Amino acid sequence: MNDTLGDVLINACRRYGDRVALTGRDGMRTYRQLLDRGTRLANALRGFGLEPGDHVAALLEDTVTAFEVYVGCAIGGYPIVHVNDRLVAREIDYIIGDSAAKALVHTDGRTPVVSELESTAELRAVVTIGDDRAPGAQGYEDLLSAASTLYVDPRRGPEDLAILGYTSGTTGFPKGAMASHRAVVGCIKLIPFAYRLPMYGRCAFTGTLSFVSGIWGVILPHLYVGGTVSFLMPYTVETWVDHMIEHRSTFTYAPSPLVPGFVEQATLRPEVLTHLESVLHSASPLPPEHARQLVDVIGERYVEVWGMTETVAPLTVTAREDWRGGTPADDIYASVGRPLASAGVRVVDSDRNPITDGSVGELVVEADTMFSGYWGNPDKTAEVLVDGEYYTGDLGRLDDHGFVYVTDRAKDLIISGGMNVYPAEVEAVLAGMPGVAQVTVIGTPHEKWGEAVTAVVVPEAGADLSEEAIAEYARRDLASYKKPTKVRFVDDLPRNASMKVQKHLVRDMLADDE
Repeated sequence: MNDTLGDVLINACRRYGDRVALTGRDGMRTYRQLLDRGTRLANALRGFGLEPGDHVAALLEDTVTAFEVYVGCAIGGYPIVHVNDRLVAREIDYIIGDSAAKALVHTDGRTPVVSELESTAELRAVVTIGDDRAPGAQGYEDLLSAASTLYVDPRRGPEDLAILGYTSGTTGFPKGAMASHRAVVGCIKLIPFAYRLPMYGRCAFTGTLSFVSGIWGVILPHLYVGGTVSFLMPYTVETWVDHMIEHRSTFTYAPSPLVPGFVEQATLRPEVLTHLESVLHSASPLPPEHARQLVDVIGERYVEVWGMTETVAPLTVTAREDWRGGTPADDIYASVGRPLASAGVRVVDSDRNPITDGSVGELVVEADTMFSGYWGNPDKTAEVLVDGEYYTGDLGRLDDHGFVYVTDRAKDLIISGGMNVYPAEVEAVLAGMPGVAQVTVIGTPHEKWGEAVTAVVVPEAGADLSEEAIAEYARRDLASYKKPTKVRFVDDLPRNASMKVQKHLVRDMLADDE
């Protein structure tokens, strides 16, 4: 059977045995070792009284050992609650409480923030990977060494929850997107086709475990095909290319901010392309000129996709022929490709009526890997998931040949360096700062990170506010990537008749001042 994530991982580990599965700054693991240690973790969690179906929160840095938590939870039938390791205590407390997690496993680089959590008092277990344990935490290696390697079938099914991935919420509260075993396994089996992964390939993983999409969209698919995934964090463009040359990498992911540097290095050292089959770009939009420069160097190895946490797998993808000069796309450098066989995309107007003339509207999608809804939030689920279709909130169009163009992103979303930032969450924090009368947050262009988180503030009369003070205030309650990197002070904010801030006019104000 291959119905669950646990089934897929167990089969892969048994089939590939002593092949190297993962490498990183803390060592390496073979497939056999992953199975052994994952089974031990599953049994250790069972020893705390957890039952299959109980949620386990994971706050993990980018190490080989950390990824064992995903393996162990899948084997034990414990849905894993993915927690971005850059979050602060207030944010983590909310996710642990909202998800009804029964246990927390974290790496010791996050021990300081775990020590601040209030939610741990309600957990059955806190487990620390590493020597610097959080108060009251159990040592990960101690638990594994004492645990059994006997597999106990958790009897989970395709529609049971596998991973709960939290997305930032437009209301200031994140939402837990429920990814079933059906969705995650479907993604794992689709990706090798979509990204052109060879059997037994070698992945130079420039991503981070902070992103759940990197787990089910890159790491797990490579394990499915017997590949070796190398965690490169921390790295520079130079050490990234060094690694790919030395280890004959077949796949890598090129984050938007690093594309110009990668183009420069690949031009100087073309041997890096000898074994590369695919170079994936996704997340923050890549400027068309940067895409052209990248294709000029790597050619048809370039893979562009479009997807979201709610669809688990990508929805669209470019093909090799798109970069050979004969693509039928209106503008392939502005497109995210055509829908995969597992997905469909259509466009609707503001009343949700179909648009078929190529005009811009909201992109609506259906997919075999669709999420099962938002955890504990049926109203929000019903708003966006209608008759199996997901209303993305993204604006875009389809050309005559079915190529998809995303012309704007979900309302107000800022993508800075690939990290999603919702303005409402930042606004809610800054509104509580003494001296702030009004505040709105928008994304403004940034040469390296795509967008900068920009706070536009109306000070109270007589208030002495500075850009540095606002950033420092935000840092107390928000992950570092969410804090404003630009602050503009204005006398008033433009509002409509409903008193809502008109952000398009705010953008115009800033543009006029530049």
